[in-house]
Amino acid sequence: MQPWKRCTWCRIIAMAIAKRVGKRGTKLHFSDFTPTGSKTLVEVSSWARCSKERLKHQERRDDLKERSVPFCPKCAAQTDPGASFCARCGATLRNIPAQTPIELSMKEKGASLEDSVADYFRRRGFDVEPRAKMRDRFDVYHEIDVLGSKKEDFGTIQVAVECKYVRTPMDIKEVRNFHDKLAALGITKGVFVSTGGFTADAESHAKALGIELWDMTTLQTKLAEETPQKDVIHDALPVKLTMLSILSPRHLRNFSVLSETTELVYRPYYFMDYHCFSQHTVAGNSVLLESGGKIVVDGVNGQIVDCMTSEGQTPHLPIVGAYVACSQMETQTLPVSNLPSKLPLSVIRHELDSVRAKDRGKIELVKNLSLQYRYETTRTIGEKILKPRKKDIDIHNLQGPVRVPILVGTYRFGSYSYVRTWIAATGAIATDQTASCLLCHNPATLVCENCGGISCASHGKNCVVCGKNLCGTCASAKGIVSKKYYCPQHQPR
Repeated sequence: MQPWKRCTWCRIIAMAIAKRVGKRGTKLHFSDFTPTGSKTLVEVSSWARCSKERLKHQERRDDLKERSVPFCPKCAAQTDPGASFCARCGATLRNIPAQTPIELSMKEKGASLEDSVADYFRRRGFDVEPRAKMRDRFDVYHEIDVLGSKKEDFGTIQVAVECKYVRTPMDIKEVRNFHDKLAALGITKGVFVSTGGFTADAESHAKALGIELWDMTTLQTKLAEETPQKDVIHDALPVKLTMLSILSPRHLRNFSVLSETTELVYRPYYFMDYHCFSQHTVAGNSVLLESGGKIVVDGVNGQIVDCMTSEGQTPHLPIVGAYVACSQMETQTLPVSNLPSKLPLSVIRHELDSVRAKDRGKIELVKNLSLQYRYETTRTIGEKILKPRKKDIDIHNLQGPVRVPILVGTYRFGSYSYVRTWIAATGAIATDQTASCLLCHNPATLVCENCGGISCASHGKNCVVCGKNLCGTCASAKGIVSKKYYCPQHQPR
């Protein structure tokens, strides 16, 4: 059977063509279509291709287009960038425009615009709340894209910003709706940001209402302005000064042999709640995978650094607890002069906006959340690993980026280097590489004064000549009944 005869739709189209041609005086039947047929067969084979084959070519074209790979528009075969003809079907490639990389969606661009405007007001000393939901006097909720507040001597200033990432100018209707929202919430200062500009009627109406309009040119000028306050840290948590005295690894009895380097780092993090509801069918049984809790996403690399599960399945993610505790604290605008002056300070800028942070959180949850389900039928007994889909995970109550103060201590001796990090806002330890023995992972008690390795009480030794603290690798034992240990310098020959 020919390929075009296997598809029902192709056979219907072929019969319609045969019927149409037959009315012209040519007797054609459905069985007459053979590979060596007349011109009608050529028309059928090129005009009535199987739908499955067309779908296959279209999927390949979309895949190559997403990866920005040049391809032939006729057969969807991958081609060389400088080729003039397709090596597979011979189609010309001279007039094919170069594929452009995929752009962000309008929703992602709008979220990025809101984050840029929020950063602008943060640099000017405002306490910013993005995507704030407020209730008016009629118990109706309104959402403000960016809400900024700043305390002055005469009172508190509130600024509401409406952000629109569009390609066409905003008309008077959008400005009027924004003014009605401000009037319902009792906010007197409003800024309307539109990347597509505004119509003449919208500009005149906004001027009469006292609403400030920012088009793309004004927005770029605002964002390019130098920050008037460079000695403050916005959306930051305060530092406990008592943390400076407990940073050293005092659980090691000879910790003074280590060279110490400390630094205060403000790193951005996103705090968000998640809920997963994923339904699966295994061996005729309906299985639910549910989980809920809070996660902390690093605003620089997008990794989940802490997790707390409140219900359902626990994901295979780091459970530290120190970062989650920071979500209950209120952020402040901290002057640098109030921080300890003897510590080097570094403030890291966030690389992810809120939309990408949500997406990274969903991706990490899909990778690390699973359920091992054991099923039994009349014929087989087996197990299946169930994982959620990305659409099964909902992210809400996002906070951030919140700059969390972290005390980083680096301790070196010989060829070894150890790092201890403490959350300076709560006093909780995040990581401690000096906590366990390098040989057995038991609690460490000393530092080897020969190589720098950390040992526990069972692997730690002392030289009988000089009294140096040694690890089990560097100590040399002499004797059978009563062993004596020596360092490499006093080892007997």
